[in-house]
Amino acid sequence: MGAGVADKVISSLVLHQCDVPVKAEILKAMVRLGRPNARVVVADYGLQRTLLMRLLFRQVQALDGWERTGFNAKGQLPQLMTEAGLVGVAEHGVIPTPTGSISLYVAATPGAGG
Repeated sequence: MGAGVADKVISSLVLHQCDVPVKAEILKAMVRLGRPNARVVVADYGLQRTLLMRLLFRQVQALDGWERTGFNAKGQLPQLMTEAGLVGVAEHGVIPTPTGSISLYVAATPGAGG
């Protein structure tokens, strides 16, 4: 498959609703969509670090499924991003909300040689 078409690829509050294999396929599609060294941003529920955030996140888990959301709540999304082919995956911020904390992950697609 040739180089992607986008300089930036963004996902916002989608992955926590998906089964792990679907999360992986979405991330791989983001890699394919991006040109070499495209910026990739994922805003989604991530590691729920405090007791309050874990308790608030139960609302989301009850609606979207414990297994689907538990993957994110345990902080496993960055590893899955790396496995999908993204490079330089880093959490750039955590935003507490009334339904748990949302993490902002930033990464890039591989460069022209990789």
